[in-house]
Amino acid sequence: MKYKDQNLQVSGEFIAVVDKDRPAQALIDLFNPPNNLLGAQSQSLIIRATGILHELNEDICFGISDTSLHCLMPIVIYSRPVNEDKYFSLSNNLVIQDHMLARDLLESVSISFYQESKKLTDAIFSQQKFIYLVFNIDDLEAIFTSIDRIIERRGVISIHNPSYKNTTPIMKYCLDRHIMLIENIDGSADVFKF
Repeated sequence: MKYKDQNLQVSGEFIAVVDKDRPAQALIDLFNPPNNLLGAQSQSLIIRATGILHELNEDICFGISDTSLHCLMPIVIYSRPVNEDKYFSLSNNLVIQDHMLARDLLESVSISFYQESKKLTDAIFSQQKFIYLVFNIDDLEAIFTSIDRIIERRGVISIHNPSYKNTTPIMKYCLDRHIMLIENIDGSADVFKF
């Protein structure tokens, strides 16, 4: 099996991230529009977030500040029981496939929409629930603000890095605050506070 995009080439007996018979990958196909091409790194981040949030047995605040990963919102809603979760999105112009299931899922929860990632970050950290935030690496100010705020909280910050940009400034920022940034082989990065 082989996978190749502009930044990554993988050969192996089996590459799970591109196997459409797996649950998370099938949901990506269901909710991500065909014109929003997601590389293996983007799909891997979606799969990781879906898996973590599926296993949490508490209410969450989920924020997505990267419009290219909007399809993650209905996937997370679908994979969690109906509860008191709150959702936060950068832009109300969602980049997802427009069909009845997506609409039903999005209408079944409380979603707050923002035009600026700083306001989204302020709103999500005003909540007392477990926080899961997804940022694009280009949104450094909001990432740094979230790192400062998550120090005393429980939650996850996932950093989408589809172009494999240098994560050293984020690593230094985390180390200065005694936080471990996990730099994944796919170029993305995570902060876990449990």
